[in-house]
Amino acid sequence: MGKGKEGMDDKSRMKSLGGWVLFIIPMLFGLYFFLVSASSDDEADEAGPIKLSAAAFAAPGTPWDADWQIFNQNLMAANQEGANFEVKLLIRGEVGGEPVSMTNVRRNRVQFGGFTIGGSSAVIPEMSVLLSPYVFDNFEEVDYVMDNHMLDVFQPLFAEKGLVLLRWVEVGWAYIYGKDPFILPEDADGYRLRTQASEAAQVMMLSLGGDIHQMEVADVIPSLQTGLIQGGETNVVIYAFTGLASEAPHLTLTKHSYDSGVLVANKEWFDGLSVEDQEHVRNAFPASTESRTSVRRMSEGLLAGVRENEAITVYDLTPEQIASWKEATKDNHKQIIAEIGGRSQEIYDAMIRGRDEYRRMVANGEAP
Repeated sequence: MGKGKEGMDDKSRMKSLGGWVLFIIPMLFGLYFFLVSASSDDEADEAGPIKLSAAAFAAPGTPWDADWQIFNQNLMAANQEGANFEVKLLIRGEVGGEPVSMTNVRRNRVQFGGFTIGGSSAVIPEMSVLLSPYVFDNFEEVDYVMDNHMLDVFQPLFAEKGLVLLRWVEVGWAYIYGKDPFILPEDADGYRLRTQASEAAQVMMLSLGGDIHQMEVADVIPSLQTGLIQGGETNVVIYAFTGLASEAPHLTLTKHSYDSGVLVANKEWFDGLSVEDQEHVRNAFPASTESRTSVRRMSEGLLAGVRENEAITVYDLTPEQIASWKEATKDNHKQIIAEIGGRSQEIYDAMIRGRDEYRRMVANGEAP
């Protein structure tokens, strides 16, 4: 009898314990999910704003400076609609030269940047192919090829380097400047010439017989003053705004290549944004058409001002003189492709196909 009662008590205790377990387990699960949810909310609160540091070189008063200010303003406007960006513009070269700045974007030390083709070619060598001399005759050819044939080609190359290529921006035609006039290619023979990091720039100066010196923009003026260099290539905005004109008062309008710029973001950072925030970043910078118009308008005005400056001589080349420049540089693209390798031949072929496609459209009265 004692044992039977004992057994009944054990069973009762088991039933009672089972009831408690069935009661407690749902409560524990509820507590767990409450704590996880609270923890997630705390983490979201602790995450704080989306920090966006942007690196570039944009001189005050230039269209590029204006574009960056609009970029910042548009992101601040997005904040009023629920976004949470904290923007820091490092657009006076604070991060360093273009190759250094682009490396910092890759490493997510800064998240965003604007660079020239020449500067970005230090990380994406194939970019230099776009600077092959005398591919384009006018703005329309450049715009058509860059917008319709080059963006899709280069985006995967940037992605491989941990970067997102968002769009092209405007830089301008490349001209030759010097302490002495360089009207024909042979005039530059033996001169000490500054080049960018791009393969195309170096091949260009070597094809003229120059003694090349690679350096960043910030080093050009001191180097002209000390005689380390005697000339180089640049666009008219940089020529007029940075003091180049006073140190190298001869400007030859060779228009041998067209330098577009790129807007890039660190890929890991950008991919981590919500779709909505990605769109805020994509659309914060002025549209390509607006950027092109403002830069080209300023370039025209600055060139007119340079022409009026009695201390500067601007050389407009005759068709015969242009032919001499084309002849001297006709094989540059082959050397650029050979030295870069990678997908450079494919990119060059796509660029030429796009240009020829546009020219056929113009000839047939079908230009967009």
